[in-house]
Amino acid sequence: MAESIDYSKKTFLIVGTHAEDGRERAAMTFACAGAASALGIKTSVFLTGEGVKLAQRGYAEKLEPVTGMAPVKEMMDAFVKNGGKIQVCIPCLEARGIDKGQFVDNVKFVNLMDFTAEAVEADHVFTC
Repeated sequence: MAESIDYSKKTFLIVGTHAEDGRERAAMTFACAGAASALGIKTSVFLTGEGVKLAQRGYAEKLEPVTGMAPVKEMMDAFVKNGGKIQVCIPCLEARGIDKGQFVDNVKFVNLMDFTAEAVEADHVFTC
């Protein structure tokens, strides 16, 4: 019989770098995040580059779903409901002229020092 693994003390940071410019990568960001959080892994998604757009109010709903995957908005909502954290890169949103008030609720805005500190402490970091 396979040994049961307790993932509750593990941490996973997923870096999402794409939105409409790479729908499959955008979807994989939240598919992986959802799978990790379902296993009980403390999971955060850090959105950077074009990926910051995913957390803009109304943006994810407009993305055409990738064949074989749930819509990004559904995966994001399930991830957050399961305790996942979504973080947005402050320099990236500023570079795109996006105001902090345009983002969905429960998003944390982070600078690169905060991101770096979390990344070096995480058990695993994955980029989509």
